[in-house]
Amino acid sequence: MNKALCTVASLLIGALTLVCASQEMQRAAQVAGKPPAPWVARDRAEGLIQLDVVVTDAAGKPVSDLERSDFSLLENDRLQTVLSFQAFNGAGTESEPPVRVMLLIDTVEMPTELANEERNSVEGYLRKNGGHMDHPISVFLLTDSGLWTLAHPAQDGNALAREIERNDLALVRHNRGWQMAPGTMGDAKDPASESALKALGQIATDERTRPGRKLLLWIGPGWGIGSGAYAEAKQGSKSSPFDAAWWFSTLMREAHLALYSFTVGETDPHALLYKAYLAGVTSPKKASFMNVYRKVLAVQSGGRVMDDSLELVKEIESCVRDAGPFYRISFDPFSADHPNEYHDLKVVVNRPGITARTNTGYYDQPYYSIDPIPAPQRVPVAQLEQLLAASGKDSDGEVAKRLSELALTERLTEPRLARLDASERGKRVQHELRILADSSAFLDPPANEIPADPPPDPIAQQHMLSLTSAYLSTTLRKLPDLFATQTTERDQETPMYLEGGTSVIYQPLHRTDGWSTTVRYRNGFEIVETRPPKRKRNAAELITYGVFGPVLQGVLDGINRNGRLSWSHWEQSSTGHMAVFRYVIPSDQSLYEVGVCCLPDGDGTLSFQRYAGYHVQVGIDPQSGAILRLTFQIDLISTTPLSRSGIMIEYGPVEIGGKTYICPRRSVAIMRARSVRVLSEWDESFRTYGPYATMLNDITFDRYHIFRSESHVLTDPTPSQK
Repeated sequence: MNKALCTVASLLIGALTLVCASQEMQRAAQVAGKPPAPWVARDRAEGLIQLDVVVTDAAGKPVSDLERSDFSLLENDRLQTVLSFQAFNGAGTESEPPVRVMLLIDTVEMPTELANEERNSVEGYLRKNGGHMDHPISVFLLTDSGLWTLAHPAQDGNALAREIERNDLALVRHNRGWQMAPGTMGDAKDPASESALKALGQIATDERTRPGRKLLLWIGPGWGIGSGAYAEAKQGSKSSPFDAAWWFSTLMREAHLALYSFTVGETDPHALLYKAYLAGVTSPKKASFMNVYRKVLAVQSGGRVMDDSLELVKEIESCVRDAGPFYRISFDPFSADHPNEYHDLKVVVNRPGITARTNTGYYDQPYYSIDPIPAPQRVPVAQLEQLLAASGKDSDGEVAKRLSELALTERLTEPRLARLDASERGKRVQHELRILADSSAFLDPPANEIPADPPPDPIAQQHMLSLTSAYLSTTLRKLPDLFATQTTERDQETPMYLEGGTSVIYQPLHRTDGWSTTVRYRNGFEIVETRPPKRKRNAAELITYGVFGPVLQGVLDGINRNGRLSWSHWEQSSTGHMAVFRYVIPSDQSLYEVGVCCLPDGDGTLSFQRYAGYHVQVGIDPQSGAILRLTFQIDLISTTPLSRSGIMIEYGPVEIGGKTYICPRRSVAIMRARSVRVLSEWDESFRTYGPYATMLNDITFDRYHIFRSESHVLTDPTPSQK
């Protein structure tokens, strides 16, 4: 199994990063100030499983006026939650390329007259309507020697037909075994049925790296002829029928590829046996190579089977109509109990007389099995205090367990936390209280802790912001070269990366490790002396940096860009009243990009990149304009790898070298994300997400000192004599 790729995410200008040991992953995190490439992940659907749905009326014409409320999705006969819905016209948009149509002429071990019939039918279709094609067309030819293709997709049908006539084709792959049996010749050819499967795998594998929906129209022989023969595993082959079934199912779904099967020369009464295999196979014991027969894969991919292909040109036209309007829905899978667990899918449209076609199922992965995660009980701070007061003589472990099942609806401030810590609680309870306080750091404090003073008038607000702008532009830059001790305590939920099939007991946020290091601030740059402790291979890390200055530049940008900051409320700080302002940057105006590596699609190395909006809360000293508290939270709507990312920094007065400066005192970084594991089969790898897990860093800064160097001048350069 290949190495799993872990997630890398950047928050704004490097304030918060989730990294892994791989340098390739670190390079994937980037900050950019330019728009994404066409149809890149900016409009990406949010669910892990994406389905392309074609809806047709009784006459077989696509239906294009449906809305999200018209669709229901059943997974194993259970109503599934549709996380996203998109309607496309098939002709292409800014976020979606045009639907591509691929014609494959299969002549492997075919009688000459049938092979000619296939080629003539395809050429006849391409020359219809003066050769004008509504969609880009690719043409493949599967022969006894291998898989061939025309140079480029085109919408000029006449030109494509001429290239077919001239055999102006380029080789894609030779018709020879991928995995040869011991003792066989290296140039032995595959049987026709296996050659066809590998050609399909080759095309679909290539299409995984290309965005958009595709239709593959396979014009091939009937039952028992050439590749229409029943596929048997060769001696020495490592692939089982079940492995092939789940591999092709996953591959074609991830490639957004629907297969359409046409047959010529179909006379055998066994030709309809495929209908007994349309339901997905659920276990290796029940599998046979009929489960990957071309017609079976066509139905399961959301395509069609043309059993009576007597008028191929008309039937090709009928299938190409499916390249018109379609819908894309996405969802997150129900949990799976074992690897490659088959889940049946049905899309139901609540309008009479119409039919919906999509993938009939998929093979789910458990990633790892965990106990059901109960939803936390959400309580205000006052109720938390009541719970602690009522705990009486309960043990430290019992109280800590109850606290781990809670989530606060308002901020547990440091003074209030200190009072709770002072009540002679054990270490486990104290740690759970700290986790509750850190997790609530982005919320407003309880109403009774917010001063009731009226808000300042607009002139006073503008004066405060002017002071802050001056503070960020001048005073902050006078911060001396210094060094301080940075202490990090790291908490995490159930580990984000484990091998598939592993059984794990769910753990809420718990301490994993901690460390102290010296952080130096010199010439406006922040340097950390030592790296965090080594973690397990593929384990993600959450690292915070930039709190001494770079992260504050975003606030200056918010003040200067059309006065984005607006009044919120007063708060009480350790030095007195603190004026709190807010501002929001929507995604369409953001210059900051979240980069994540890697998504479980394409070839598994495709970076997720999205211009993310964010919202900021700034606590200001109304007298000096100094920033005392700052929170950044990325707005991660409709993103699959990440569901939360934020950082909170508290600043306060620190005496350094006999002078007082405003410096970082404490920080909280939090992120909730998915990691990726790898599934490999037939020389191709798939990546699939595990469940979400939260990572939390609690960081304190203390022991501040001026960075100085000393020198001595020697008046007598003569070495001393002993």
